[in-house]
Amino acid sequence: MAADDRGASRSRRPTMHDVAQAAGVSQSTVSFVLNDRKDIPVAAATRQRVLLAADRLGFRLNRAAQDLRLARSSAIGIVADGIASAPFAGAIPAGLQEAAREADRACMIVEAAPEDEDDARATQMLLDRGITDVVYARPATGPVRAGAVSVPAQVFANCWPEDDRAAAVLLPDERSGGRDAARAVLAAGHRDLLVLAGTDGEWATVERVAGFKDAAKEAGLDPERVPIAFGDYAIRSGYRLAREWVPRMRPTAIVCGNDRMALGALLALGELGLRVPDDVSLVGYDDQADFADELTPRLTTVAIPFREIGVEAGRLLTRGDTAAERRLIPCRLVPRESVAAPTPRA
Repeated sequence: MAADDRGASRSRRPTMHDVAQAAGVSQSTVSFVLNDRKDIPVAAATRQRVLLAADRLGFRLNRAAQDLRLARSSAIGIVADGIASAPFAGAIPAGLQEAAREADRACMIVEAAPEDEDDARATQMLLDRGITDVVYARPATGPVRAGAVSVPAQVFANCWPEDDRAAAVLLPDERSGGRDAARAVLAAGHRDLLVLAGTDGEWATVERVAGFKDAAKEAGLDPERVPIAFGDYAIRSGYRLAREWVPRMRPTAIVCGNDRMALGALLALGELGLRVPDDVSLVGYDDQADFADELTPRLTTVAIPFREIGVEAGRLLTRGDTAAERRLIPCRLVPRESVAAPTPRA
């Protein structure tokens, strides 16, 4: 030990930073070695170098501080992008916290900054706090830029890595949800359908439309002859498309890309002098909280399993089951009052 180092150690207690400098490694590596983290691989030579440096400096872990570190390292980290404030996808972190409580663990949410090109900085913030189980979650299903940071255990909830890396991915089964939405009106006897879909090309739209077509084919219809109009998931989009298509197509049932488009269609149908469900049956998608159940009539819709996705993400991490696999979580039809048998036409 150099004379300067010995003098410094007499003037103050050595810190983990001092050990890292003496061993020529990062402070996080020192933490992993001294806390005997079995889940983080550290080369034997590096481990020995850290232990020798700590011994030379007389560094000893503060037991109370170590307990706090261990408590933090058992937490599950969530890298999100506006999901906590999303009107319904906020159920993902709620479900994750439910699973964490089952395992006596806590959660920490870090929101990715709008100016960041990827999630690397948010991920590093969790790793710096000893959190090595990370869930990437998004309110809108799609790819995310997770960044090049290496994470020991990770799950993608309602999203997938843009770089197509092998990863555990949890997604809603949108195709089966679209199938159930169309089946709701087909089972009631409707054959003159109109589909008001969401944004053309988006993953959720593609999957839901495929499900609509599956159900039409099952019912003996030509799926390519079912009229489909694309919007953008907004209320005004559902309103505009219904005003444009309903007078021309005269459908007895409309299946919408989401609940907000269904509300727009409901408003347009009222202006056209058509009643739901007496004249036209109507189905939404999302089962948006404090929305679908409050309309008149109460909206038949499909619930996306956001809470279940969060629960499953937490349980996968708790079990250590983060094998690269894409898992689809079932959606659920929520029958209410906006679907009825078609009224015979004069």
